Amino acid sequence: MTSDAKAVARWAGPALVAAALIALIGEAIVAAAWDQRPYSYVEDYVNFLGSRFTGEFRGIVISSPLWWLMSIAWIAAGILVGVASVALGRRLTGWRRRTVPALGAAQAVALILFAVFPLGPDRLTDGTLPLYLIGAFLSIIAGNALAIVTGLAGRPLGFPRWLAVTSVVAGVVGLLNIPLTYGWVPTGLAERISLYSFLAWALITGLSLLTSRHHN
Repeated sequence: MTSDAKAVARWAGPALVAAALIALIGEAIVAAAWDQRPYSYVEDYVNFLGSRFTGEFRGIVISSPLWWLMSIAWIAAGILVGVASVALGRRLTGWRRRTVPALGAAQAVALILFAVFPLGPDRLTDGTLPLYLIGAFLSIIAGNALAIVTGLAGRPLGFPRWLAVTSVVAGVVGLLNIPLTYGWVPTGLAERISLYSFLAWALITGLSLLTSRHHN
């Protein structure tokens, strides 16, 4: 392996796997801790998991005692994706070398905003609703765009063909899902299709990089 390839395998693989697992495991733990009613993966906003607010908001009861754990998980996942993107960009040239780290940085910023400004009454009274919305939509756009760009750059990144194709498909599904399903598919389900498409890409790509590292 070249020095750049080793850097990608050393940093990007573990970082992407950790980002996906932290987000998914954190989500499961926090959702299970809801104490006034069961959290619904299908109906409830993803961001309700990280909400500090307890009570009724727009007719929906929110009570997430471990909101802080979800916030930490989102922030950690964002930072790890940013680190992985810098490592991936080192193997690229031209616009892809700039775009991959930029998308990773955008995803990190988006997830930090998503964690720091959770949906609830405060967003409507203190004028920070736009920050929540930026975090929510930017995380979907940047994360899935990152999957597409890395898939298109699969050859210089050393991705096997199946991973390059999977990356592009996952990213396209994640980007198209919200405009195609939002409003007629339950909110939690619509959001999770776009969230899990990115997390699936991160996990599969990270595992593939780790495997290639051990085989070289």
